[in-house]
Amino acid sequence: MTGGTVALEILGELLLLHPGRAVIWPRRNTVIVADTHFGKTAHFGRHGIAVPAGSDAADRERLSSLIVETEAQRLVILGDFLHSALVVEGREADHLHAWAVDLSKDVEMHVIAGNHDRGTSSIWAESLHWWEDEWIDPPFQFIHDAERASSSDENPLFTLSGHIHPVVRLRGLMKRAMRVPVFWQRTTGLVLPAFGLFTGGIAVRPTPGDCLYAVGPSGVVSLGSDSKRLNRD
Repeated sequence: MTGGTVALEILGELLLLHPGRAVIWPRRNTVIVADTHFGKTAHFGRHGIAVPAGSDAADRERLSSLIVETEAQRLVILGDFLHSALVVEGREADHLHAWAVDLSKDVEMHVIAGNHDRGTSSIWAESLHWWEDEWIDPPFQFIHDAERASSSDENPLFTLSGHIHPVVRLRGLMKRAMRVPVFWQRTTGLVLPAFGLFTGGIAVRPTPGDCLYAVGPSGVVSLGSDSKRLNRD
């Protein structure tokens, strides 16, 4: 596996924060990502907005390579699998469907529906498991938006979620601010950065007990929880 991962122990389970914007759950041979937003190229193209050519194909290749690297047997996508409903007979849908079918021959695929995915599950039924609200594989609750998570003191669950696309602004050379994707660890859950490269992000500020882990070009780096030095304009 590529170096530069950060190990977290959560409720007795080991999770690895991977610089490919993914979480690896080694015991369950699982790769977890959030917010792939496949189909965004076609969506923006239909609205006359120029986008980087081939961004969807590049994201699919990144995800396939990550699965090969980690020898994963399961893939969990924490919502916003699609950016919007795809034209069923369109080229973008054909490419994505062929990729999903091919990948599902060796990998068990689970998608938790996000706010961009509503009503789009039927055409993917043959290649993946589709969960409308959440999926629980103890001790983890897989959900798109952590604000919708349910738990109890008798059966505590640690949420793995997306939706927010968390980033921080860090000062680099020449005092230029850079927006850096982060994993946001809170007491009850972990919010993953968006996997899709052509996505925006929301600058987050940790509260006491939280920790941020920045995704850099060569690895994941802990930023701690000192919000005073983050997201300064």
